Amino acid sequence: MKGIEGHFPVSTPATAPRRAAATPPAFEELCVSPLRNTVLLDYLAKRGIPSGIAARECVEVHYRMRSKWYFGIGNRKGGLEIRNPYFKGSTSPKDITHLRHGMQGDGKTTVLVFEGFMDYLSYLALKQGKPVPDCVILNSVGNLPGALDVLKGYGHVCCFLDNDDAGRKTTEEIRQQCGSVTDKAAHYLPHKDLNEFLQHRLKKAVETRAEQKQGSG
Repeated sequence: MKGIEGHFPVSTPATAPRRAAATPPAFEELCVSPLRNTVLLDYLAKRGIPSGIAARECVEVHYRMRSKWYFGIGNRKGGLEIRNPYFKGSTSPKDITHLRHGMQGDGKTTVLVFEGFMDYLSYLALKQGKPVPDCVILNSVGNLPGALDVLKGYGHVCCFLDNDDAGRKTTEEIRQQCGSVTDKAAHYLPHKDLNEFLQHRLKKAVETRAEQKQGSG
């Protein structure tokens, strides 16, 4: 970094009933398969994620919610986060995603921390196939307590969290607990997160090529 054939109905979990009765899970008949749906791949492409990375790192998720069927993109490992252009949710229990890329948490190696898996995908896109260290995706800053034991197993932590109060607070908590920490958020200012930075960078590249083409014409 130096760094719709188908439609997506808006869906929100049903309000919990007041009576003390068993409630059905938010996601019913959830089915996971390889990511091949062109609508989902196009959605990721618009956010700067190449299809090769998307197919390798993500899955296609179909699920029923209140008698209606929906589909979205899920992360391949760890707590299952589900996304489409109109919905952002996760299965229960919500958990971190720990991705090992041939490294081991032996107290010497580096681990990268992302708030969401879209930022992780953006990092891979920016690296353009170059090797990356192990990664931890929080899937929510509220999951930090469950990630600290993993992070403490590494010698150095690089934080790619959001440029907002929650992101800065989480980075500081990691610094207090882990010691050797680098905050990478300044590298993608003034953008809120790594995906916004990636989209801006790709847009500028397209504009530059268009100007060069006009100039040579």
